[in-house]
Amino acid sequence: MNSNWDNTKVRSKYHFDTTKIDPKYDTVVKLGRIVADYSSDVENAVSNSKPATWRTRGQAGKSRPEEELAAEDYDLENTGYGKDYVISHLSWKISPNLQKISDLFGLKDCMNRVHVQMPGEVWNLHLDKLEKWNPEQPYLVTRIVVQLTDWQMGHFWSYGNYNHTGWKAGDVSTFDWKNVPHSTANAGHVPRVTYQMTGVVTEQTNEFLARLKRFDTYTLELKESSW
Repeated sequence: MNSNWDNTKVRSKYHFDTTKIDPKYDTVVKLGRIVADYSSDVENAVSNSKPATWRTRGQAGKSRPEEELAAEDYDLENTGYGKDYVISHLSWKISPNLQKISDLFGLKDCMNRVHVQMPGEVWNLHLDKLEKWNPEQPYLVTRIVVQLTDWQMGHFWSYGNYNHTGWKAGDVSTFDWKNVPHSTANAGHVPRVTYQMTGVVTEQTNEFLARLKRFDTYTLELKESSW
């Protein structure tokens, strides 16, 4: 049977050795922090988010090949999750405030979504398949994460053998999506809210990342969200 995990694992350069920490892969890449009051956006995202499974996680109007979905279903069934397991709540309704952040990065063909991971939800271990954004130059594709809530006990992301915790709202990060197996879970008591941008790197992206790296923080004045 076709396995999504086996298919993506073959093309990864990750070591898959649970006794080894390789700083190149077993890490989250911290990019800086966008300082703002996200409280209104968090409240709206939690209210507007809808439960998502692996099959329903995608953007409306953009279908995936059935063979790919079946391979994901196989892994879910094989590991005991079940293909209808809710991995997260998603909100595709991006507030003007969050759109301002996306505009700063200037990613081409950018997909914006807010992940609201409720207590008990798990996005199980996997490798991303983002090359579809730019099949000819997949190295230009990136996924940028902005935490909208402070870390709480029971919240974590895993990147290879590294467990990422302790973040603050506004922290910006990325990772080697093609090679690093990763997962995220909420074993806590409150929602974990994250803004995610995926797209193709442009000159504007590099300029803003260079500015963020140099000064570490960028202060953004956000107004009360208008939905």
